[in-house]
Amino acid sequence: MAVVSSHRVTIGTGLTGKFGESFVFTEKWKIRVDSPATSKVLISRAPGVKFGDGHWDFSDHKAMEFSLDEASGDGMAWVLSVTFYIPPKQNTPDPTTGIPKDYWAASGGTATIPAWRDNAGVVIANSAGDPLEGLEVESSDYGLTLTRCYTSWSGWATQAAALSNYVNNATWPNGGSGGAARTWRAIFKGATPKELAVTAATGDNTTQKYWEATWEFLYRADTWDLKPWDVGFNQLVNSSGAPTAGGTLRAAVLGADKKPVKQPVALSSGIAKTAGSKPDALTFQVYKTADFSPFGTPG
Repeated sequence: MAVVSSHRVTIGTGLTGKFGESFVFTEKWKIRVDSPATSKVLISRAPGVKFGDGHWDFSDHKAMEFSLDEASGDGMAWVLSVTFYIPPKQNTPDPTTGIPKDYWAASGGTATIPAWRDNAGVVIANSAGDPLEGLEVESSDYGLTLTRCYTSWSGWATQAAALSNYVNNATWPNGGSGGAARTWRAIFKGATPKELAVTAATGDNTTQKYWEATWEFLYRADTWDLKPWDVGFNQLVNSSGAPTAGGTLRAAVLGADKKPVKQPVALSSGIAKTAGSKPDALTFQVYKTADFSPFGTPG
């Protein structure tokens, strides 16, 4: 039970296409065998074309569909039809791994965030120059989502532990549109077990089990650092009680009446600013940084 011959035929082949869509090539082979009991899988492999192989005219058009039909009535002759087109990006299996490739998408929305300076970077204050606290503004968010498949539990679990809720430690994504360090935050959204009937690079039909995980990346141009006002009731002093940035002791800030102030005052390097001065914003890096290169480049 073996294949006797295989040759490409042109009858029934062709090319179709629509504006804005992929070409669709249909190619056929006539195959003869020495026994009607010959394995159909063996017959389908006779031309040497596998799932994912590129077409000879356009290599980006891949062999995506196979159809084997009996052509003689006695099981001795067969016609194999193979359809080539550009694979859809989402959930397209990688022939080398058998699992779907990465799929990127853009996302957007709105969120309410604290507001403490205007679009020129000036601290928002009242007519007396005192900063206004508790202000919020609606922000338009920009983000990315990544659907990534892993061949094992440990694959996504290890990456989630190492990268979820971290911010980028360098420009990411690579290229001219990348965001500066600490402007992207990665969030692991979950993973679902799945399985897919695939044809591996060897041509063998197998069932591939995998985990499909979703990641979200949120962008904040002003970075994900926490920026509260540098204000307080106490200031740094030396052993003599004199305010100094190098002091190792703390003492209450006194008002004009020589009594401890009842409202927080602006500080600079740990000591009280002149009455009426605007406070500065402190910066705290509350999210740990990580190398985002394992996520690759969206596209």
